Amino acid sequence: MKRTVALNLTLPPEGLSPILQTNDAFADACNEIVPFAVQNRCWNNVALHRLCYYEIRKLFPLLGSQMVCNAIKKVCSAYKSLNIARGEAVPKINFRRKGSIHYDKRTYTLKNGMLSLFAIGGRVGCTFQVGKQQAEYLLAGVAKEGELVRRGNKWFFNLVVDLPDTPRIAEGKRLAVDLGENNLATTSTGTIFGGRKLRDIRDRFLSRRRKLQSNGSGSAKRCLKRISGKERRHVKDVNHVVSRAIVAEAVRIGAKEIVFEELTNIRSRIKGNKRMRSRLHRWSWDELQKFVEYKAQAKGMGIVYVNPAYTSQKCSRCSSLGIRQRHRFTCPSCGSYQHSDRNAAINLLKLGESAVSPTALVNVPMVAALAASYKPLPLERGS
Repeated sequence: MKRTVALNLTLPPEGLSPILQTNDAFADACNEIVPFAVQNRCWNNVALHRLCYYEIRKLFPLLGSQMVCNAIKKVCSAYKSLNIARGEAVPKINFRRKGSIHYDKRTYTLKNGMLSLFAIGGRVGCTFQVGKQQAEYLLAGVAKEGELVRRGNKWFFNLVVDLPDTPRIAEGKRLAVDLGENNLATTSTGTIFGGRKLRDIRDRFLSRRRKLQSNGSGSAKRCLKRISGKERRHVKDVNHVVSRAIVAEAVRIGAKEIVFEELTNIRSRIKGNKRMRSRLHRWSWDELQKFVEYKAQAKGMGIVYVNPAYTSQKCSRCSSLGIRQRHRFTCPSCGSYQHSDRNAAINLLKLGESAVSPTALVNVPMVAALAASYKPLPLERGS
């Protein structure tokens, strides 16, 4: 399994100018590669390399052959992430000069607590700081590719580390998780992670952005730039906290798998007024699922996705259709009364168990024996 380790770099004063020059040249090289990808509808690394490598090398002789290869790979990765359909127009991507630089094993060296980076004019050596868990990743794994990123006046090297896979848990229970906006997550064991506080914070961010955008003054634009990404970072932090708690709950009960609802393309089915659509389109369920997925993988647990149809309307005890009113679920058939999100989570748990293992033994007919004992009936005249 792969993990990303963020190295907090300390660049020497004489190394800042070469790194900035390399950053600008790398972004310009990526922008020169983009027309080749657009005109030929090509984002295969090998094919695009054959199309444009020599042209880019002539334009950027100081960048070096391997950094040109890294620029081609970065452009290919950017277009692959767009998932462009057949017949769809290929957009032109613009790479900013303050963007990241892609490094591979030939363009950086990590040794004895020092990081050496390729730069125009010569390599730049810099020290770095890492956390305790990230230091353990560096010791246990194999360093792969990396991205040099600038955030304000700070530089980070996001290094991909290949760690040994954790053996899968063979026997154990399952934990189902129902996701929502009012309650971020509800487990089949009854643990509820409320989302009201996060929803209120997001609404305040949205209201503030609307007021600043409608103002249009210079100070309003500066304020928009200052708070840009703040909501996104807060939501990401909350998802990390909730995902860790979900995996901890699964470890506590000895679960081997976590069951989620398949929510792909749910945004295309959302109905409601403008305010409701805006809230639900900012619902980060996919990020939460991905966080739980890689954290569960590190513990040896698997993830199962099931179709969530009728899980919120069906009673988890008698499977009859019930009545849901906000967080209350009532079944008129069996008289059960329970939390609506936990009822949905238990239905997901049943679906997860039936999707993985059979609920009963199945008798397989002996086809050969049946064919040997089969005797056709005589046909009646006129039939």
